[in-house]
Amino acid sequence: MRIKSYFLFIFPLILLLASCDPSSTPKEKYYSSTKTTNLELENVKSVSVGSSKYDVASYLRKKPKFIEVTEQPPYTTYVYGKSTEKYDVEFKIVDNKVSRYDLISSKYGSEKGIHTGDSKKDVIRAYGENYYEREDTGATIIGYFDKNHKLNIEFSLDDKDKVGGILVQKINN
Repeated sequence: MRIKSYFLFIFPLILLLASCDPSSTPKEKYYSSTKTTNLELENVKSVSVGSSKYDVASYLRKKPKFIEVTEQPPYTTYVYGKSTEKYDVEFKIVDNKVSRYDLISSKYGSEKGIHTGDSKKDVIRAYGENYYEREDTGATIIGYFDKNHKLNIEFSLDDKDKVGGILVQKINN
């Protein structure tokens, strides 16, 4: 239980601090060597990267529990869950559109049915062998690129190769 709580809190921080950690390898390094995987159907309750901010509350059938506004660079975060640390899903809104979302509870899953707690083998069975693997702030991350639709999905794994969080985002390559 302690490990699960650790990942609920740490996964969002891993993503924010990755550029500051000298031991982490940026995902962009793997872009050219990783074959594309179709991710165009990835969504949470019909909300996908590129959906409007109005679609988020409409499709999830409720307003976010928390809204955080960041001025530099400008974006808004819609948080659904018990708190900003123990959330179910978090959407980053840039220019009124979803640019990424994070899942850290099993309430929501990926389009291919992967939830937190699933194994690395489950991820590979669902998404295929065209993945990259990297270390980031002490966590193992496996990820996939959809080069045609400019999307990336990453699965943060705990020390038992169980999914602790899922990140889907727009890529700028």
